[in-house]
Amino acid sequence: MAESLAVVILAGGQSQRMGVKNKALVLFQDKPFIQHVIDQMKLQTNNIYINTHRNQDDFINYKLPMIDDEFENQEGPLVGMLTCLKKMNVDWIQFVPCDTPFLPLDLINQLKKGIKIDHALVAVPKTEDGLQSTCCLCHSSTLENLILFFNHGGRKIEDWIRQLPFSIVDFKDKKKFLNFNTEAEIYKNL
Repeated sequence: MAESLAVVILAGGQSQRMGVKNKALVLFQDKPFIQHVIDQMKLQTNNIYINTHRNQDDFINYKLPMIDDEFENQEGPLVGMLTCLKKMNVDWIQFVPCDTPFLPLDLINQLKKGIKIDHALVAVPKTEDGLQSTCCLCHSSTLENLILFFNHGGRKIEDWIRQLPFSIVDFKDKKKFLNFNTEAEIYKNL
């Protein structure tokens, strides 16, 4: 039997550096960031969810299932990952941030290859800029470890991944993982 897989778009951030209420909805090349991400991921799977943080109304028009963060406080993307691993009934979750409009069209397939080769529970892309840890592919069995990590104060995705059997998958084009945190970064890449 084939293992199940879903994509989760992490869209529960505070968008403080962007100076807007919701960075996912900022227009880039005539479309909201999140629409670019949805378009890239729909070419890889139809099983797409949006992870939110008390902002589900912002995403109603996308007609995708949403999972709201379990915790009241916004403590970074690891909260969204923990919540989704806990609430979703799938074998694998491909996490991606809401502000990465150029994601590789072979992201899932390449990370799955890394998982198979290394017998890993997590695969993470790497470019010349380093690990792209918010774009990791995680097995559902990592939940227990993540709960322990989180309960002991861990908040960095990369620190958590390094505790697990993980695979690093090289991607040559760092632009594919380009994300945007300020308006200046958007204008520079139009």
